[in-house]
Amino acid sequence: RPGVLSKISGILGENDISIASVIQKGRTRTGAVPIVMMTHEAVERNVRRALEAIDSLDVIRDSTKLLRVEPIAL
Repeated sequence: RPGVLSKISGILGENDISIASVIQKGRTRTGAVPIVMMTHEAVERNVRRALEAIDSLDVIRDSTKLLRVEPIAL
């Protein structure tokens, strides 16, 4: 649906979260369109607040999932 990415990116921006990359593939059998976003380093409470706001959007069919990515020390 047009405008979904705009709503999501707006919420991220309001919470000082910068997007590093986005992957959006075709519809699933249920009609949902999964979106995978990688962000730049962000404050966890901002991320949690943004996820709550994203989950409350009427266009979201399933709750968001958070996978933390930690830097690798060499």
